[in-house]
Amino acid sequence: MTTQQGHRRRPAVWALLAITLTAVLAGLTTGSAVADPAPSGGKLVLVLDSSGSMKEPAGDGQTKIAAARTALTQVVTKLPTAAEVGLRVYGATVFKRTQPGACTDTQLTVPIGTNNRPQLQAAIAKYKPYGETPIGYALQQAAKDLGPVGQRTIVLVSDGEATCAPDPCVVAQSIAKQGIDLKIDVVGFRVAGKARTQLQCVAREGRGDYYDADSTIDLEAGLDRLSTRAFRPFRISGTPVHGAAQQEGAPALAPGHYSDTFGADTTSKHYLIKRTMTGSTLRAGVSFRRPSGGSFVIQTEVRLNTLTGEQCGWSYPRAFDGDQGLATGTAASWSKYEKKNDECAESDQLVLTVNPGKDFRELKGVPYELRIDEEPPVDETTSLPAAAGDPVWVPMAGSTPREIVPGSSFPDAPLLQPGSYKTTLMPGELQLYKVKADWGQRIQAQITVPEMAGATAEAIDGIRYLDTALISPIGEDVYAVFAKKVPGGSYTKAVLTKRGLVKAVTSKEIRYLNRNGANNQDTGTSTPGEYYIAVSLTRKDDDKAFAIPLTLTVGLQGTAGTGKPTYVDGATPVSGDSITPTPTAEPSETPAGDKGGDKTEAGGPVQGSSDSDDGTPVVLVAGLGGGGLALLLVGVFAVLRLRAKPSPAPAAGNWQHGQHQYPPQYPNQGSPQQYPNQGGQPPYPNQGGQPPQQPPHR
Repeated sequence: MTTQQGHRRRPAVWALLAITLTAVLAGLTTGSAVADPAPSGGKLVLVLDSSGSMKEPAGDGQTKIAAARTALTQVVTKLPTAAEVGLRVYGATVFKRTQPGACTDTQLTVPIGTNNRPQLQAAIAKYKPYGETPIGYALQQAAKDLGPVGQRTIVLVSDGEATCAPDPCVVAQSIAKQGIDLKIDVVGFRVAGKARTQLQCVAREGRGDYYDADSTIDLEAGLDRLSTRAFRPFRISGTPVHGAAQQEGAPALAPGHYSDTFGADTTSKHYLIKRTMTGSTLRAGVSFRRPSGGSFVIQTEVRLNTLTGEQCGWSYPRAFDGDQGLATGTAASWSKYEKKNDECAESDQLVLTVNPGKDFRELKGVPYELRIDEEPPVDETTSLPAAAGDPVWVPMAGSTPREIVPGSSFPDAPLLQPGSYKTTLMPGELQLYKVKADWGQRIQAQITVPEMAGATAEAIDGIRYLDTALISPIGEDVYAVFAKKVPGGSYTKAVLTKRGLVKAVTSKEIRYLNRNGANNQDTGTSTPGEYYIAVSLTRKDDDKAFAIPLTLTVGLQGTAGTGKPTYVDGATPVSGDSITPTPTAEPSETPAGDKGGDKTEAGGPVQGSSDSDDGTPVVLVAGLGGGGLALLLVGVFAVLRLRAKPSPAPAAGNWQHGQHQYPPQYPNQGSPQQYPNQGGQPPYPNQGGQPPQQPPHR
């Protein structure tokens, strides 16, 4: 590998260690869009290999231990002083396995605490290679270091196989039983065969991530690149509640924000949702971390019923990409199909049910958020704009990008104003950003990744997919499927190679009558509020640690407040009222929506000069090939047909092979092969499913 002039080279494992440590530490923090994050109560212990093999050359004229000292020293200087961090080593004091204490040779050289950077630096300076590799015992002690509660992370770095009992994979399995807030991340340096399998097992059983490293990269550049990133653990917020196993005795909830936890079996959890105004529309959203490594087909059911059992709305969650991915499911009391006895619209209480389905083993003990909104009935709808049609992309002018700290879950997503932002994205990472949009507005978001060279270009290794999404305030997937002239095409996934890419996504304009649409892109854009932009990059099993630079440009098209409905008796929505954005940070240098000439810099307008007429890159079409493109067209045809014809609500148990391959609430029904990049799951589940009749005004 060629070394860039002016940079010193270090082993990839220590750059990876720096990346992992910086990432995890950022995971212990929260912050705003442009401010540095502040600590929020997590703990980390770094477990380092001090065995004799660390004396070996690192490939750049130094030993592994020398490179480790350099990398760790630089990381420590960048740690937030209030972050709780500790350092444990193993194999540091007993030379041979035949000597007493060799297989319990591990020490917490720096206890977990804050403001301990001098102690960490001093311990790093004394860090020397010496003895055996008691990984299992060291992990047991590290778990004790972290204590029994709170967000806890172990980062294990090893360049070989354990030489002592207990088996570290078995230990990791035992540690994982201490709770979902404890995980083990592992870095394996130039390991293969049984050693690699063992370390991968530790990460898998410890609910963490595993990375290989077998080459050198620019350590200093890597550290600088990732110094402000936020690779945060998925977080849940909301007032804790406990759903009941049956409708009787269920807790009564007013519209608001709550949290609960999945149980140990398939038993549903029930909640009573209290209306505060007659004839209002109730919306409920459930979100949680998608099981790591699991299918994108999640059979958890979210349902709203009347007290007498009449079904109002339901869905299976939509799964988003990323190793620490997101799943959201929604249900609403509104239906455009009038019923003879409209209990869903008039009942004082509705029943919200969350059932984990067949995935209950993976979801056992997993926390979830409940978001409940209430919108008053309107005076009339005749003067309101019709449901929004398919939008046409408006080129956005790029401004000077500002550094941004992304979130990985709803609670820590930074609020963005129109403009350009820059950050980096790692494989398997899910990033979330928040944008406020009002009546009459629609969101545009564009990702620009420049051409890459050197170690990053090599790490990409062929073709990957960058996935984008827009999510409504309640959790619906709302990207406009048939938007026109969208850079990179209107599909959510784009092919990423070392040449970089431009990928954009947009929503429909927010209008009240979108609620009568056939898909989430319609119903999800029927209220204003805080919408979310999701970005992720696919990861391969044998990935090295790397991060790609990207620019995110955000714009709002349309005039805020256009088409705002008048609610009965001047009532106000409990959530989702008019929220015309007021800038809280520096505004963009060029107004959002200004075409900005022919600029093509990062964040600027990009037209498909070498692409297809609709903006779809030629490389994407070529990558799909004839069969893939045909399948995509089949999916489009399915959406078109089902937009015109609603499906009846499915009976329980319809999710199976054979006649019902997908639950009928999905407007995009079809075979798993129709959506090869989503585990066979159609991208936008739709709620409800009532017989077609005339809609009431609500």
